Parts: sequence; C-alpha cells; structure tokens
Amino acid sequence: MLERQLEFKYKYQIMLNNPDNLFRKQEPVITKLNFTEQNVHKDSLALYDGKNQMVPFQLIDCITDGERVLEASIVYLVNMTTLVSSYWLYANDTAIEAESDIEGIKLLDVVQADGFRRLDTGHYILELCSGTADGTSYGKWGIRYFEAKAEGKNLIKDYSNAIGGFYGPFFTPKNGLINPPEHTKVDIVVEEEGPIYCRYRMNGQIPDGLDENLKGKSFSIVWEFFYNTPWFRRKYDVDSFSTTVDGIPVVNKITVGDEFESGQGDRVFTTFASYGGTYYREGDLYANILSEGVHHLLENAENSDNEKLKNYKASIGEDINSVSWDFFWRLFCVEEGILEPAEIIQHVDEIIPASHTQVHQSARNEDIRFDKFVDVNAAPEQTIFPMSASKTAELNEETGYAMVWCTSEVVSRYQIVQRNDSGWVNWGTNGENEHPELPIGSTIYSAYGQFENWEQQADTMEKNIDSKQGLVEVLRK
Repeated sequence: MLERQLEFKYKYQIMLNNPDNLFRKQEPVITKLNFTEQNVHKDSLALYDGKNQMVPFQLIDCITDGERVLEASIVYLVNMTTLVSSYWLYANDTAIEAESDIEGIKLLDVVQADGFRRLDTGHYILELCSGTADGTSYGKWGIRYFEAKAEGKNLIKDYSNAIGGFYGPFFTPKNGLINPPEHTKVDIVVEEEGPIYCRYRMNGQIPDGLDENLKGKSFSIVWEFFYNTPWFRRKYDVDSFSTTVDGIPVVNKITVGDEFESGQGDRVFTTFASYGGTYYREGDLYANILSEGVHHLLENAENSDNEKLKNYKASIGEDINSVSWDFFWRLFCVEEGILEPAEIIQHVDEIIPASHTQVHQSARNEDIRFDKFVDVNAAPEQTIFPMSASKTAELNEETGYAMVWCTSEVVSRYQIVQRNDSGWVNWGTNGENEHPELPIGSTIYSAYGQFENWEQQADTMEKNIDSKQGLVEVLRK
C-alpha cells in the first residue's frame, strides 16, 4: 500500500469532525475539493482512511480544464467512533489505474410504465416514477416501490401510493384540491449516477386551481441515494407564493407527504414518536366535516343528472373510510370536474369557518397530550397532529422496523395517519385543516431499518460528519 502511495505527487488531509461524538456507521460524507493550485489529473485520485486502508469513493460535480480537475467533490462512506479523524487523499498529474472492489449501486429494469429508475442501493430496492397525471394514487410521481432488502417487503402495496409527494397549499378545497403528485408529471434529470451516489432532479409544473395566488407555480425536487446505507434525502424548491389556508396566512410553506399502503386490515407502522416524546392533538375534525359534506352530496346522487357524480359514488361504495383518502378528496377537485368551480367555492365558504372554529376555538385546541410512543390507530379518525419537531419516526412494534425522518427545519405541526381499515399510513408536514408547515427549500433526511435506537439515528442525520479538505503536501516534484 505504501509503495503505491509513493507513486503520487500530492497528498491532502481530509479532516473529519464527529459532532457530539456519535456512533457513525456507513454514513455518507461529501467533501468539497479545490485543486486550482495544483496540476491534478481527474483520473488520479485515491482515498485512504486513518488506518491506511483504501476507501471507495465517487467523484462528482467536477469542474475541469481538459484532463485537469479544478474543483469537485468526493462521496464516500465513513465508520467513525471518535470525535475527530483524518482521511488522506492522494493525487497525481497523470492518470492512474483505478482500484475498487465494491459492488456499488445497480440499475435494475423498471417495472412501472412511468418508471424512471429502479435502483438496488445495497440497502434498498426502490423505483422512482415520473407520474401519469391520471388523478389516482397509483399514478403519483415519487418513490412508488420501496423495500429494505433485509426485510424483503414492499411498503407500498401494488405501487398504489408514493413517498415524496408534496401537497399543500395546492391540495386544499380553496384551490379546488389540486394534487401535485396525482395531477402532474415530472421531468426527471440525472445529475449524478455512479456506484456510491446517485442524484436525480424532478422538475414539474403545478396545474392551476381556483386560488389566483397559486397559479403558474413550478417546483424542483432533488433526490440523493447512497450505496449500502439506510440514508436517503431530498430537497424541495417551489416558486414563491403567499396565500391563506384555513383562514391563516401561508408564505412559502408546503406539505410533504410520505404515504404507505399495506392493504385493508394491516398497517406498515403501528406507532409514532417524536424525539424526546410526542406532544400532540388527536382526531381529525376537518375530515369529519368534509366527510359529512361528501355524504350529503352523495345522498341523492342517483337522482342527479350529473353522471360524474353518479360514477364517483359507484366507485367509492358504501364505506368511505375503507377507500384511500386520496380517493375521498377527489369530489372537490377541479381537475376531476365532478363539481363545478362555483359549487366547490360554495362548499369552501361553508366548511372553512366551521372547521376553523371546531379545530382552533374549541376544547380540542387545549387538549394537548403527551406520550413516548403513540398508538395512532387508536385515536379518533386514526389521526394525530404532533407539535414542533424536526426528528420523528413511525415504527412497527412487531417487526422492529422504523422509518426515521429528520427535517432541516422544525415543523410546527404534523399530520400522522395509521389507518387499519384501509391500510393507509401517512407522514405529512401539515397541521389541521391541511395547513402546510414545512418551509420551501427544506431538506428531508430519511432512513428505514431496524435501529437499536431510532433517536441516535436521527441525531446523526441532524448533525452530519463535518469534512474539510486540509493542507496539501507535495510528495515529489
């Protein structure tokens, strides 16, 4: 190993700092590099850890001048139990023969018609889809197949929902319930794709609804996946906006929803937890108000001359709660055309004052509960609204698996649903009455697996290993 290192011209210290001295296992690290003062060939780099063991890495975001690399970043995985450590990056002015024995991320054949990439990351099998815009949960863009390889179970039964969609403030009755994941296709761009790191950008245009403040808006979501680690992350950028939801101002905040399906009588997750314990309100009074409105509209649907309304009732059946909640909202959606815009506006004028009063000006507003782990399915409407957290988890007490989320910004309220009737589970960054709470520009870290302590996993996502390129040592002229 030493003999090979002597072949190089330059040696750079990579300084690693482990905040809070956390236990790090297969943690992705991205280190920015600058070589403008040296003559470094883009195919001449080799990385070694503090024990002088070669570390696989991937070079990304390169700025080059011919074969010379001026700026770039390296992506690699770190196991670390100390506060500080050093890795060593070697470089040359001529190309070297690359050495790597990692299997790396594999590209698999897509299964869905709108499938863009199906990845075997070593930890996950997942499929990114571009969406069909057919107005159903089966046609959403985002991750529509998600499996931890060790568990061997898809968390989204029959590709019938998706992880990663965003909804409010567009998905509100006031805006005619425009559903960006269901009513939009995205253009997916490959930004980086290699054995250790893949980065994709989803670009989309949101259909116009009824709210003039939300017309003509586009969005961009960057997804990042890493080899052989439970981590993945995404960042949401949406055109600036200012409107009101539930009569409350909303400026540049969105609802992100990760949704899971397991079929009637089953749930992917059985409990919810916020870091240090969960303060929450329970029950979804807003859903009850909308549900009553749906029942009222459907009572005499058979006698209506509105064929779309008749077909809608026939498709739902007698038990609204047994179907997907996405299906339920469709009645008030302008894209579906079941009701005229004037009818939707009339309905909104009725429900907003009633729902705001019931949620924010009733005894429920002060009925704030606390628990370490919350049995969501036991709550009214199988829904809770946790308060002020950036690190959260949904857990399955039978399997020991958990999905852990860490948001770059504190979310004031969440909506968590774990519904045994339909098998639908939701993690959403919105409060009651569909009020969005996640600032645009936020990054969401996620990890799914069997963790000894989910809070420690969240801590590592909150405080990543800090890495910096250090001084360069010239080994030979």
